[in-house]
Amino acid sequence: MIEHALRERAWVSRLAPSDYVFVVRETEATAELVVFLRNAWPGCRIVTLSDLSGGALFSVLAGLALVAVDEPIVVDLADILFSEGPAGFEPITGGQDWGAIVPTFVSDEPCYSYLRIVDGVVTEAREKQVISQHASAGVYVFRNSDICLTAAAHSIRHRAELSVKGSLFVCPMVNGVIAGGNTVIACPIKDCRPAGKIFHLP
Repeated sequence: MIEHALRERAWVSRLAPSDYVFVVRETEATAELVVFLRNAWPGCRIVTLSDLSGGALFSVLAGLALVAVDEPIVVDLADILFSEGPAGFEPITGGQDWGAIVPTFVSDEPCYSYLRIVDGVVTEAREKQVISQHASAGVYVFRNSDICLTAAAHSIRHRAELSVKGSLFVCPMVNGVIAGGNTVIACPIKDCRPAGKIFHLP
């Protein structure tokens, strides 16, 4: 599923195998997974966590240690398939200043994350709350690590409001990007195909 999801992304041609950072959890099957990842993306970096983290937000922070500070960071949960969109992010942003980009698809199922959008700009994000018909496609592009870390800190500060069953997820980090005075651009995707709902239980 990981390979099928990541190979379909419109921007895959702009990435080298060594650009990928995978965050995995230590289990009986981890060694086999690591071999697969290294063969599929030669030179990729792999961060192994000894246990479950406090949510996907913290898994992102683990991987952030191995990315370039000033480059855009693409957080891909790899559980929703889509290939639509431009190869680069410039056409999405239209030259405007931006802090994050979130591909979205139409849904009303409470197992997904949702965003309020006004004129193509995200104004609010919630995990497992249907606040609109704009569901997150499970990919989050942060302009750089500074913005990503600031967004994570915002979620941690507001964890009482933003956590779900004690865990912090990636989508609500968008609120931190907005609170920091940065624009979050929504990118509607028509060909989204959720690979399964096992990771999206409300």
